[in-house]
Amino acid sequence: MTGAGGASGDAAQSCPHATVAADEVLWMGDSWLNVPGEQVTVVQDGARESGAIGPNDEYPDTATGGALMSAIANQYAVQEATATKPKVLIMDGGTVDTITAQGSDASVAAVGATFQHFLAKVATDGTVQQIVYVLMPELPAIYGVAALRPVMQQACAGSAVPCYFLDLQKYWVGHSDYSSGILPTDAGARVIGAQLWSIMYENCIAQ
Repeated sequence: MTGAGGASGDAAQSCPHATVAADEVLWMGDSWLNVPGEQVTVVQDGARESGAIGPNDEYPDTATGGALMSAIANQYAVQEATATKPKVLIMDGGTVDTITAQGSDASVAAVGATFQHFLAKVATDGTVQQIVYVLMPELPAIYGVAALRPVMQQACAGSAVPCYFLDLQKYWVGHSDYSSGILPTDAGARVIGAQLWSIMYENCIAQ
């Protein structure tokens, strides 16, 4: 995992808790972030146990199956237009675009451009403090992941708002039980949640 402007892992021990409300953490993207659901549950349980959020608090979840990168950017725009501005974004996105286009070079380039524009908009708005971006693993039914990886990683690393890149590929190697067709299984979802929470805890994200 890589990112821009993150705190060191040791800093997590001194993070002031409850400085970011649960409703200021926006869960956004497509179904890889909320189907079957353990992704969100694991992160929220970690946040509750650490004291970052209250025992009954939940993150707003706007992730929608089949969402293109432009629609994911709009998930943020809708929330940003409300009185509760997001301070942390947990997101994925882009592979629905490349799947639809059979992994074409043009679709990869278009996703990269949309993501860069989105990151610039987030920086201009000035309310988001940190972003965690998740890239799904390379699976037979998911076209374009290998080509998309350097594009999204570079955009995340160059973001003015600290952006942490979680690449699921290494966690999926040798684990056919982590996905069923095109979506994660319960076991795979728990891995996603655990890796997300690790990044968040180690880097004082939404603490």
